[in-house]
Amino acid sequence: MAAGVMAATQIVVEAWAVLVAAGAMVATVLGTGLGIVFHLGGRIDSQSGRIDRLAGEVALVRERVARLEGSTGTPDPGPLQLA
Repeated sequence: MAAGVMAATQIVVEAWAVLVAAGAMVATVLGTGLGIVFHLGGRIDSQSGRIDRLAGEVALVRERVARLEGSTGTPDPGPLQLA
């Protein structure tokens, strides 16, 4: 009977060890996945900020060009005409 109790105890201990190891693996995979998601999210945010700044600069250049065309009397470019 003592051998049966010892065997059952050993099985329970091994089952808990496997359960803890599996939990650690799942936690590692989830942590790595979330780390990747947050890293990529940060990069996307920085790129969108960069795009917004460039769009603002393009708008300023267009505004300046429009003012220069208005002050010099240069006609707006129309559709191309064949000679």
